[in-house]
Amino acid sequence: MNRNQEWEALKQEYRNRKIPVYGKERMQSAIRRAEMEKRKEAKKKRIRNFGIGAAAVLVLAILPNTNREIAYAMGNLPVIGGLFKVITVREYNYDDGHNTADVEVPKITVEDTESAVNSEAAAQVNKSVEEYTKELIARFEKDMVQEGYKELDVFYETVTDTADWFVLKVTGLEVQAGGYQFYRYYNIDKKNGTVAQLKDLFAEGADYVTPISEEIKKQMREQMERGEATYFLDEEEWMTVFEAIKEDQNFYHDADGNLFIAFDEYEVGPGAIGSPVFSIPAEVVSGIK
Repeated sequence: MNRNQEWEALKQEYRNRKIPVYGKERMQSAIRRAEMEKRKEAKKKRIRNFGIGAAAVLVLAILPNTNREIAYAMGNLPVIGGLFKVITVREYNYDDGHNTADVEVPKITVEDTESAVNSEAAAQVNKSVEEYTKELIARFEKDMVQEGYKELDVFYETVTDTADWFVLKVTGLEVQAGGYQFYRYYNIDKKNGTVAQLKDLFAEGADYVTPISEEIKKQMREQMERGEATYFLDEEEWMTVFEAIKEDQNFYHDADGNLFIAFDEYEVGPGAIGSPVFSIPAEVVSGIK
């Protein structure tokens, strides 16, 4: 059985078996690690497709592991639409047998040089991403283990690129005994060239937290009634109970303009549910003043 077949079999086993939450968390961590391996294989294939020679690939793989420094990537990613383009500007790789890291650092560029406002927003996101990835790498190096296994994976993807919105998603995965997956969404409002937080979608001082939170709790309870998921809503069962979203909660718009609220793993439920995302109907937010 090859690696892809093992990965699919593990996912199917996870879907079909009824096992305790702790067991689900361990299995889900193994699934995520298998997904990381699959992503790394796809990355190697992409590099070959861009015509990077074997010698260049060797330098890219070895330099960070010997010097423990960030290495410059050797090729750009394809244009992803509109005025924006994302490239991998740096990579950090480390592996000593116990500690493994694979970090991709993206940079947004604006193809239309006349779009000054969007260039400023892109620069703001790039600075934030740079600081964030450096923080994750520093934490990884500080907490390296001498026994067992520790892993850090950081990668990115474009979620949305329309006339109104550009959304970059940076995903992190830390594995040590268990696994923890977390996200940052960077939203550029192309209409005015700003990096938007959730509060920026509404009038200044408007209470958007309450209606969005109530809608999410409604959806959570509906999922729980159908047996689809478990959330931190029962005070008698969980030490931490979800009350409301944060004012700067992760969010994004899809290509159709629909609003989604995203949570990290363990933020609103046990690890078995992964990282839930909730679609917020337009009528819930349209009347917020």
